[in-house]
Amino acid sequence: MLTRLTLRGVLGPGSVALALIVLAGILLQLAGLLVGAAVMPSPATTARLLLALAPAALELALPVAFLVGMTVCFGRWHGEGTWIALRSSGVAGRGLLRPVLVPALLVGLAMAWTTHQLAPSGRRAAARGLADAASAVELVPGRFLELGQVVLHQPPGGGLLVSQGDAVLISASGALSSRPGGLLLELGPGEIRSLEGQPLAVSFDEATLPLPLRAADRRVELTERSGGELADLVARMRARGKDASYEHAVLLRRSTMPLVPLLLPLLALPLGLRWGGRPGHTIAVVVGYWALQRIGDAAVGSIGAHLSAALPLLGLAIAAAVLWAGWRDR
Repeated sequence: MLTRLTLRGVLGPGSVALALIVLAGILLQLAGLLVGAAVMPSPATTARLLLALAPAALELALPVAFLVGMTVCFGRWHGEGTWIALRSSGVAGRGLLRPVLVPALLVGLAMAWTTHQLAPSGRRAAARGLADAASAVELVPGRFLELGQVVLHQPPGGGLLVSQGDAVLISASGALSSRPGGLLLELGPGEIRSLEGQPLAVSFDEATLPLPLRAADRRVELTERSGGELADLVARMRARGKDASYEHAVLLRRSTMPLVPLLLPLLALPLGLRWGGRPGHTIAVVVGYWALQRIGDAAVGSIGAHLSAALPLLGLAIAAAVLWAGWRDR
């Protein structure tokens, strides 16, 4: 009875929070990809990117939604008098840990699978899809095509205009072709003119202009690797005598993140049943966990990979111990 009551109370608000957070996470990740994209993808490619980024959003949304579901549920019990009735029947705070233990374990298992496999493969698929969309662009007469800092325009009457910085290239013909790492623009007879400073015009019979696509930075490249690939990377870097502290910390954090749902009930019970599950308390837990992650990333060189990865868990454990120590109904 108590287990059914608890699960029903957690599932409703937790599901709503999960859907909203996943949607926001997908859109934020998509916006980040499009800001650095060489070209805007088609609607079909954008839809595939949304699906590919869903696991990465789920990775972050699962523990937050679980925490929201518990604090809202226990906050309602506090406000509606359910907690008073349970206490009168002899139920203590620790007696409610068992009903939320099973969903905590399920959330942890889902996070382990998502963090080590689904999220990295999804990010890699999204990056590959965006690169494929950029490498498949075509010149359309009458339209402007922007590739990074290079703008191409093919007038309806023929020829090609290329603008880059303060220079304009005018060619009788031009064609785009794919090459490793980007595109290659092949040009026929034409000339290059300078738009600033002393006028300058240089003629040519044929020319080629490589158009590299913007590569992912180091952090994104790490997030695209599975757990096994990260472990191999750490081993290779150490074999070459390179510092792999940051990469090792990323790998260890993927193993510690699934433990977070097991600590969240220890925070949600006193926050909900004692203080009414105020939204500010939930936000403080999420922001505090995120801040400890960033501190661990910045200090990994001095505190080591293990402590860097464990720092957010230690913060949650200390906060839970403080809350339970001051809770008389525990």
